[in-house]
Amino acid sequence: MSSERVSRELAIIREGLLTADLVNEGGRQFVIYRAVPTNGVRFGLPGSTDVIVPVPPGYPASWIDLAGLPVGSPFLPRVKGGQNNQGIVFADGHQWQLASYHPHNGGGGPPWDQNRHGFHTYLDHLIAWLDRIA
Repeated sequence: MSSERVSRELAIIREGLLTADLVNEGGRQFVIYRAVPTNGVRFGLPGSTDVIVPVPPGYPASWIDLAGLPVGSPFLPRVKGGQNNQGIVFADGHQWQLASYHPHNGGGGPPWDQNRHGFHTYLDHLIAWLDRIA
């Protein structure tokens, strides 16, 4: 896993005025995207939410997969894969429920290309995921 590469990718996100942090918890690494915009306002839900994504072992050769929201988030029953619980993780002082979200593995995104894709491009998938809520 390349912490240096993840840090470079998160710096690109910060240039775009969004925030994402690399956190270590229990021997695992996660990226927490802060205040990701949503389409929730039209449903009376928040206009943004934090999202957690595990850093896969062997990254960047291994593709980024899954996305999590705070346990109890009103978005979980509305996002694609949100009702398919992929586990609970604790990070950054919060519990997160991982959803079955796989944009690079048949989920609508392009096949994973470690030379082109990363945590900076995964943000686009997360924004679309939270925009397509029902």
